Amino acid sequence: MSSQSWQVRVLGSGVGSGFLVTQRHVMTCAHVMDGADHAEVTFAQHPDLGPFRATVIAAGEWCGTGEDRGDVAVLELERPVGVAPARFAAVNTPFVREAARLTAYGFPRGYDEGILGEFRSTSDQTIAGEWLQLEAWTSHGPPLEEGFSGAAVVREDTGEVVGMVTARYAMGGGGRMLPARALVRRWPGGAGLVPVPDHGRDSVSHLRDLVLRCEKHGDPEAVYRSVMEPLVPLPPPPPAGGFLSLWDVAWFLLTEVDPAPGTAPWADFAVHLAGRTEDSAVRNALHTWAADHRAGTAPQATVQARPTPTGGPRWSPILVEIEHSGADRDAYVVSVHVVRSGRAQLVASSTVARRHAQEWVREHLDQAFGQIDREGEELIAFAVPGDWLGEPVDEWRTGADDAAPLGCSSPVVLMDLGRRRRSRLQFKLEKAWQTLDRRAGSTDWHRVACDSPSDPAKLTVRLQGLETAVGYGTHPLTEQARGLLRAGLNAAAPVIVWSREGCSGPHGDSGRAGPPCTGARFLDALEQGLASVPLAELPRHVRELRREAYLAAETQPHWATGLVLVWEDPRWFPEAPIHPQSPVR
Repeated sequence: MSSQSWQVRVLGSGVGSGFLVTQRHVMTCAHVMDGADHAEVTFAQHPDLGPFRATVIAAGEWCGTGEDRGDVAVLELERPVGVAPARFAAVNTPFVREAARLTAYGFPRGYDEGILGEFRSTSDQTIAGEWLQLEAWTSHGPPLEEGFSGAAVVREDTGEVVGMVTARYAMGGGGRMLPARALVRRWPGGAGLVPVPDHGRDSVSHLRDLVLRCEKHGDPEAVYRSVMEPLVPLPPPPPAGGFLSLWDVAWFLLTEVDPAPGTAPWADFAVHLAGRTEDSAVRNALHTWAADHRAGTAPQATVQARPTPTGGPRWSPILVEIEHSGADRDAYVVSVHVVRSGRAQLVASSTVARRHAQEWVREHLDQAFGQIDREGEELIAFAVPGDWLGEPVDEWRTGADDAAPLGCSSPVVLMDLGRRRRSRLQFKLEKAWQTLDRRAGSTDWHRVACDSPSDPAKLTVRLQGLETAVGYGTHPLTEQARGLLRAGLNAAAPVIVWSREGCSGPHGDSGRAGPPCTGARFLDALEQGLASVPLAELPRHVRELRREAYLAAETQPHWATGLVLVWEDPRWFPEAPIHPQSPVR
């Protein structure tokens, strides 16, 4: 092995080893310092350089025993040195092979000039999620002993550092090492030193700098869940002992998470942080970083883009997905995406309580409009669970300082999240819209009266293949009404409409003397007012109706007051990931 000039002897509270990682920084073990703030550093291969005074600038969470995690300390030299620093191996470099001989340079008692030991890593399996086990290369070689703590563990064939010695075993000549990825967890300054596959050193360092400016914005584990739960049903568990910081989350996503095809969790993490910071420069830089590091991800089979329709309006959709988190009965994962060229680009995602969802969405819609396709017309689509279909999202405030209803400002439609994740129904919906594109003339409306005695299963069969819009006279508050609404969803009806002001009881528009009930009047007005409107253009016309209803005199409420529009043309949206179970970690 060629001489490694970056090996150093560290005199702190005791004597240990260390290695130069930049012109001014040395890594060693926290227990070598053991509470000391300063150390004396000498270069094993350059004794003529004389001792350097060094100051502890970073330390792990080590507290005093060999079983403690985070046995890492970083020293800053009083001045730069003209010595080339150590070179790290890539974070996933294999070094457990029988031929991968590892060396460490230590300073045991009686060897002030140092001594070289040869070792191998027993396995890729970490001990308690923290350490790797070292064993002696030969039975007659120098064992790990006091004075090796803090020594770089080096692959002899490449001269690259793969970790750091932290402990020795009383018998057998072996001990423990912290792999390089564990060192960077504790010292973000090393982020650009350890190569990460598919991510350049500068880009990792840039993300590090941005994340450090956001450390106060959120609990690390909560942020991790918010990023990963929308991507996979069961995210990989956090590292043993939990996340240390937001930077630790970023590093974990870059080095430990094997992303599903078509996903880029590190980019989603950057977007999530961007949504939390009030610093516009940091926010913009995080969005730019995310966009640069999302490109090139292969499309996943379950999130493929569909060809967008050529007829009718050209929509620029903003997709708001709300789903049960499973972390708590009142917790929901809320995500905002913009859809460009048939693919969803995450704007922000977080786990919030239901009562905070409106405020959270409002805050992030502005960010979505900053990324929307300017050549189309905005369309805000809420994909929600079944118990949210009655939520008046179209009546939510447009902005913190704009009390106008969102549905009056932009076309707002609902989609059933469960239906979005059923491939059979998405297939039928796409076929239905292809048929509707070929039709000309008026729109047929199928009426489901508020006194309808229909069996939901029979209504599903009756509606299948009609490729028509379905109007309900009843607000789905009762079990029967909810069953009939589910029938329309299961029949892949492309458009479903009802009114929150409609009937709530079993009386309606057939076989009853006297004037029609509110549900019947709503259905009559629906047929008269929208019969000539192509279903592809319905979101735009419903926005105009909501404006008219909002401006109408209170003494004469407009028939479209409280109008709910379930409108789902799947060709405008990428396929949803299919979660086989609730996304609970």
